[in-house]
Amino acid sequence: MTRKTLIEQIRRLYYGGIPSDDSNLTENEVNIYINQAIAYFAKQNYTESINLDGVENVNDAFYSTFKGLTITKDNDTGYYSATLPHPPIGLSRGYGISTVTFPVSTGLSKAPIPISPRELDYVDKISTPPSKIFYWAEGNKLWFKSYTNLVGKSAIVRMVSAENTDKDSELNVPAEYISDMINWIMRQLSIRKQMPEDTTNDGLDSK
Repeated sequence: MTRKTLIEQIRRLYYGGIPSDDSNLTENEVNIYINQAIAYFAKQNYTESINLDGVENVNDAFYSTFKGLTITKDNDTGYYSATLPHPPIGLSRGYGISTVTFPVSTGLSKAPIPISPRELDYVDKISTPPSKIFYWAEGNKLWFKSYTNLVGKSAIVRMVSAENTDKDSELNVPAEYISDMINWIMRQLSIRKQMPEDTTNDGLDSK
């Protein structure tokens, strides 16, 4: 199912039929709710896996692979960084971001080692072979400590992905979660419907 198909289904449920041209629940707004729902259910899937099976896991359908993330160097810290499509979802290390690799053409065959920002001081002090590369996430930044020059290189990141503005893209959600997502979004929209709408163009919020 594409995002656009789900958006249309949700809008029809919200309005009880085909929305009019001047309806104020836009496709872009519904897409924001879809992003939030995917993040919510990815985390729920992770929690259920621990509670039911006793193992940390996130269904593969929640993951997306992003290529061509250009790496630059921060001259103040000496670390390298790449900008992620969005901040990782708050899961245990290794599950929000599954893997970080480099294109074969770079010759960097060894996968970087994930660390937490709290471990960085320790890593800075240890004697490390020049081939080792470490990474950690801060917001939408992926940082690298590397003894190899990474300027001009690019990273490939596989991560749990919730945010997407491409409405023609396929939903990265297990099929069995779609109905739960719709119910969750409709509950959020019911709150929205109860909020007073400001119909005057006076620059002030309604009360």
